[in-house]
Amino acid sequence: MIYSVAPRWMFLTYALVLLISFSGCKKKADELVVTPDPPKDKTFLPRLDIATTGNVQINSTDTYVTATISIDGLGVFDNYKGSAQIRGRGNSTWNFPKKPYKFKLDQNAGLLGMAAEKDWVLLANYLDGTHMLNAVAMKTGQLLSMPFTNHIEPVEVYLNGQYQGLYMLTEQIEVKKNRVNVGDNGVLVQLEQYYDEEWKFRSAGYRLPVMVMHPELTNAEELVPIKAQFEQMEATVARSDFPNNNFLDFIDAESVANYFLVNMLTDNRELNHPKSTFLHKTKTGKWTMGPIWDFDWAYSYEKTQRHFSNFDQPMLWSPPSDGTRFFSRLMAAPAVKAAMKQKWADFKTQKLPELLAYVDNYAVIIEDARARDYQKWKRGNLDFKNDVVTLKLWLQNRAGYMDGFIKGL
Repeated sequence: MIYSVAPRWMFLTYALVLLISFSGCKKKADELVVTPDPPKDKTFLPRLDIATTGNVQINSTDTYVTATISIDGLGVFDNYKGSAQIRGRGNSTWNFPKKPYKFKLDQNAGLLGMAAEKDWVLLANYLDGTHMLNAVAMKTGQLLSMPFTNHIEPVEVYLNGQYQGLYMLTEQIEVKKNRVNVGDNGVLVQLEQYYDEEWKFRSAGYRLPVMVMHPELTNAEELVPIKAQFEQMEATVARSDFPNNNFLDFIDAESVANYFLVNMLTDNRELNHPKSTFLHKTKTGKWTMGPIWDFDWAYSYEKTQRHFSNFDQPMLWSPPSDGTRFFSRLMAAPAVKAAMKQKWADFKTQKLPELLAYVDNYAVIIEDARARDYQKWKRGNLDFKNDVVTLKLWLQNRAGYMDGFIKGL
């Protein structure tokens, strides 16, 4: 599912000019597209209001409170108002002053053009001064045609009338018809170092922390076949005859290649722990990597605590962790290497320019709101345009690094 914010928002005259310029642009991947100046007297983002019953505080990631969610779509999207349950979300991100949220609508609804379901997430992006990094990662997944990749819509959030800042509204990762559509008999697991779900297991081969997100289990016996299916796949990867065995009967090589590419381009190294790493399968299908999730510590942040500090560090750790050992094994497989080479060659020439244009479009859309968020939280740089240029140059330099790495596979 390919998604771009720009066509939905570019409804003003200046935006039409942008659209024409991008459609006619034949720039190479290493050339910058200049971000134009938007009108300063306009607000381009929907407003999302959270009104908790009795102005009750949202102070837990476990306990929901009753609320009304209202969205002003500014005439571009449908307005919305409905009852919901809302709580905090995230692990380390919940400890930041600017809080992320998860809410569950009482009735299925499509919000800001996204498909109708009940469960939604508001990403606070407190570490991200650009307010674009998760959106850029999701766009990369969409450009690689990764199934079930989340959509991102920027919104300005008010909680009980108080301005909270610039957020991203996105879907909850879950098995539903309009989310991860693997059917009621399908499986969704998350490899997660926090290991905090009720139904979980440590895999036999690489000691991976596997949490079962779907189906909803009621007893330990129901966990047994899911564990067996995962460990059957894992065992073929761990065997001494790998990759000259039947491991491709159990895991989809194309999805592994795509997963590596999006995480490598964004320098997201969560899979080493592993954290926030999802796999899914239909009842009779192969394990498939994805959906992608959580790029707060990507873009070189994990090593230096500063985004964009360097562009040439490898995705896989040395010395390795549990996730590193499993995923480095997969990266050594000829089928995965061949898929990575072919897909990267296509992406670099055909899709990277589109990704850079997306950065420009998104920056125009959020610029005013990002300034308001900066005034509240003082995160990022005052010079937003410089942040945009820095992000694009980093992506281009990272792509250059990947050229050499993938050529050497």
